[in-house]
Amino acid sequence: MAIIGMKIPARGLLLSSWKPPADPASRYAGTKPGTLEYPEALRYVLSLPVSTVIVGVDSIAQLEQNVQLARAFVPLSDGQMKALAAKAGPVHRQALFFRRWTRSSSRGPGHSGWTTTAVP
Repeated sequence: MAIIGMKIPARGLLLSSWKPPADPASRYAGTKPGTLEYPEALRYVLSLPVSTVIVGVDSIAQLEQNVQLARAFVPLSDGQMKALAAKAGPVHRQALFFRRWTRSSSRGPGHSGWTTTAVP
C-alpha cells in the first residue's frame, strides 16, 4: 500500500506562470494566476507522507529540473509547509479542479456555505 502524489501543481493552476484563459466559456474561466513556483509545489508535496509522485513533463529541460529538484530535496519544516500553504491560499479552490463547488444555505452559522462533491 502506498500514497502516490499526482497533479502536483494542480494542472498548473497553482503556478505563477498560469495565465487564466480569456474565453469566458473555458473550463478555467474565473481562475486567477497562481501564486507558487513549480519547485515550491514539488517540495511541498514531497514533504508530505507520499511514497512517490507522478509528474508530467513537456520537455527535456523540465525532466532535468525534476531530477535536480529530487537530488537536492530536503523535506520542508512545519513552518515552511505552513508558509507555502498560506501563499497558495488565494488560489486554493482552483486547485480542486476535480470537484464541483455548489452553494448551500443549509449549513449552520460560521459555515461558508460552499460544499464540494466529487466530479464523476
